Amino acid sequence: MGRAQKSIAAGIALVLLVAVGFLVLGPARGAREDISAQKHLVAAQLATIRQQYALQTKQYELAQRQLKVAEQTLDRTIALESLARQTRDLAGLTLDVARSTDGKASDLVRMSRELLALAQTLARLAAQTEQHAAHLDRKTGPTPGT
Repeated sequence: MGRAQKSIAAGIALVLLVAVGFLVLGPARGAREDISAQKHLVAAQLATIRQQYALQTKQYELAQRQLKVAEQTLDRTIALESLARQTRDLAGLTLDVARSTDGKASDLVRMSRELLALAQTLARLAAQTEQHAAHLDRKTGPTPGT
């Protein structure tokens, strides 16, 4: 191979190297641009995910506080239910005492009426006895020593 052929071969090799470089590096530049665009998209998605995570964390904390309030409300409701039962039981006892007192009062009224009738009977008997004694005194005279 002569010098001219070597020069032509070197020129062709150089042209081929440049062409291969454009073929390889040209799309690589586009790929780098695509990678850069995807990198920005992924960064934006990551920022969105972080915001969503922060929001979900706040929602979780709020749900935890709501759960505590609900648990406290449940505890208070259970305590109030117990107090209501005690109050109901006490009201039942009070009603029993009132009924018993009413019964006793009725018995006392009945006994008082019987005592009044007995006292009236005794008063009549005493008056009759006094009249009888006065009648005897008139017939027999006054009792000695009176």
